Amino acid sequence: MVTQSLPEDIEEFVKPLLESHVSRQVIGRKVIHDPILGSNVFEPYEIGLIDLPFCQRLRRISQTDVASLVYPSSTHNRLEHSIGVATIASRIIESLRERLTPRSKNSVSPMAETEVKAAAIFHDIGQGPFSHLSDAILKQFPEVIEYRKQHPGRFSEEKPHEMLSHLVVKSPIFNQYLKDEIVLKYKLPDINIDRIAEMIIAAGEKDPLSAWQANIINGPFDADKLDYLQRDAYFSGLKIGIDLDRFLHSVWLDIRSRPRQLKVMTSGAITLEQILFGKVLLYNTMYHHQKVLAAECAVRGIFEILEDNSEYKICGRRMNRAIDFLHVSEEDILSSDEKPEELREYIQRFLHRDLFKRALVISADTVVNPQKSIGYKDFKDLVDDPKGLRDLRRKLVEALNNKYSIYDIWIVLPQTSTFSDEALRAVIQDPGGKPQSLREPFRVDEWLTAYWSNKRKDYVFCPAGKAEREEVGRKAAELLHDEYGFSLKRGAFEQAKVR
Repeated sequence: MVTQSLPEDIEEFVKPLLESHVSRQVIGRKVIHDPILGSNVFEPYEIGLIDLPFCQRLRRISQTDVASLVYPSSTHNRLEHSIGVATIASRIIESLRERLTPRSKNSVSPMAETEVKAAAIFHDIGQGPFSHLSDAILKQFPEVIEYRKQHPGRFSEEKPHEMLSHLVVKSPIFNQYLKDEIVLKYKLPDINIDRIAEMIIAAGEKDPLSAWQANIINGPFDADKLDYLQRDAYFSGLKIGIDLDRFLHSVWLDIRSRPRQLKVMTSGAITLEQILFGKVLLYNTMYHHQKVLAAECAVRGIFEILEDNSEYKICGRRMNRAIDFLHVSEEDILSSDEKPEELREYIQRFLHRDLFKRALVISADTVVNPQKSIGYKDFKDLVDDPKGLRDLRRKLVEALNNKYSIYDIWIVLPQTSTFSDEALRAVIQDPGGKPQSLREPFRVDEWLTAYWSNKRKDYVFCPAGKAEREEVGRKAAELLHDEYGFSLKRGAFEQAKVR
């Protein structure tokens, strides 16, 4: 069967949305109020970009996946985040200008700011329903893998939504629309669409003179992190301190470096460390909270049921191609309308918060001799092998004599981070001083990676019920010993709090 390429799929997605979109003329600047960043002024053309259907669909994409089932106030969406990123990006540029000499101020031109804020507004338009839960599925589709292979080194394997955002902006019809309805209508100088698209992706070659612009959108300490760390913490009720004002006071543009880079003065290094520590705290407390992971299993189960039953569809789509994830919303997926009974029942359980329970906790302190066990390391490597992980789940279902559906038995290995990339790429330097990476004065990445390794917990989840959890936990422990050769301590069962 011949299928279209990913760019062709994107073009077919973009065309009807733009053809049906009525572009209104925005008169005058608009103020957008934000609980974290205060009142912020946006230019008419920026409101025109935010009004585009690609951005407005982000109102229906949760910023923190399914975390609201555990942190009820964490209901913010990707559009709020994108506007926040644009706001912080603008403040970074304003700070850079203040530190440039009068003769070098043209290095941060009005056009540079226009392009950076456009990239900030567009950087998440490729996000699918439930944000990063979609990423875990999108990266496995053949057309996504093939396009990444065709462009080696350009796209992140873990963030396929960046690829989709990039392709939407690069789409010829989108490109033409921006020229006709934004550039001409608002009398802007001709903006560089290719440069905007390049800022969205972390990899790829950047123009040496404008590489600093990409640093603001997708760098070691970018506007994206500065927004989501504060925003996710605020709406979840967690107390995480990021001194944004201090960061803005210490960031500067080295116009003599090639490529031109954003750098942070030594007095601002503490803010970068705050960001790393804040990221760890959010992952540990929120993103990898065991109930959040259990809720994610419920959503993953919906997608697995769709994958295993080709006749099942969401809004007429089989959800077997990346482009399908841009056509549907979270409401479409969680609606019971026109869905088969098996899918409706599973969706209702999720909506009623009938979540899976822990049967087993697998971590450095529940595994016997974890440092010496090669099998334990091989087990943890399944985090990058979704097919192998599903095969292991299937073996567990068989060991339980098929008493449970595979959609009710989950082995969860949360994705972790080493932090080395951020610590190495962040340049600490006072004007006229010697540059160094963040990890040189304090190997913060090594400390955090060690901390993460000790804190990391993997889980076996199953339906509620004391007898069920005890049986699944016991069989899972036996299976892990048989398949990977490591044993579990009593704490693996005790930490699951089976009652």
